[in-house]
Amino acid sequence: MVEEEKLIEQFLRLGFKVEALSSCPKNLFWQPDMILSKNSHTYIVLVKSNNSIPPSYLNNIAKTPSDKIIPLVIFAQKLRTKTEENDILKLGIGFGYFIRGRLIQLEIRKKATEQTLKKELKKKLRHIDIFVSSKQTGDDGIELKERTLVHKTINLLRDTRNYPFTAHLVEYDNFSLKKLYSHIDSVMENCEWVVVVVEDIHSDTVSYEIAQSIRDKDHENIFMFVKQTRSCLKVWKKEISKVKRLKSKSIKYLPYSELTDLEVTLTKAMNKRMDEICKKEKVFIFI
Repeated sequence: MVEEEKLIEQFLRLGFKVEALSSCPKNLFWQPDMILSKNSHTYIVLVKSNNSIPPSYLNNIAKTPSDKIIPLVIFAQKLRTKTEENDILKLGIGFGYFIRGRLIQLEIRKKATEQTLKKELKKKLRHIDIFVSSKQTGDDGIELKERTLVHKTINLLRDTRNYPFTAHLVEYDNFSLKKLYSHIDSVMENCEWVVVVVEDIHSDTVSYEIAQSIRDKDHENIFMFVKQTRSCLKVWKKEISKVKRLKSKSIKYLPYSELTDLEVTLTKAMNKRMDEICKKEKVFIFI
């Protein structure tokens, strides 16, 4: 309690006001330790007693419902690397350190207003259609959850970051194989990005999509997520080897272990790619 009072005192000296926790936005995916305000912005603050925070929790913190709400994490110990600090900032989360009674290195990420950002994105970036690899089913015949998660995550990035995304899922239950591949070609042709997820069971359809995307798409816009199990690496050995042998080495080959890990890895990869595009086109998401 004494340490929290000292931290609040430091924020007050910087011109922040303390708000009641009951003023916390209702649609948050996490519970902040304190609510602050300053210059028409609300700061939702998580206070950590160490320098560790699960990536999935950071993802939840990043899902702020408004450009007027700024998430902030205060650590009691320094993060291990500058890369960790940058990864947090790229999610749109500010951070700082409260060490030996002093608040230091406070870095805040303010989003451009939604109206300004939408205008900038519309003016400077073209719409990005994203092809999501075909559904795969387990031994029980039930569709695996990975593809649904990818679709949900892309939509969330569109809604929370104003990215110009549309995800396309090919549905093909009533297609013959010949018509299916023709349909895949027509959908993929109109997509700039491709997201491939491979699981423990091999799929000839997804194998076809991997080959087509390698042949037809800019490799820097291909995201390939590979489950790190012995069976997955075995049944997809041919496709994985082909990707690893490519001279360009620019396909984003990204291992994952579980659904939460997939969500975090996908979010980071897409944020990083959009950061590159926004920097090139001089679009400033944060101010």
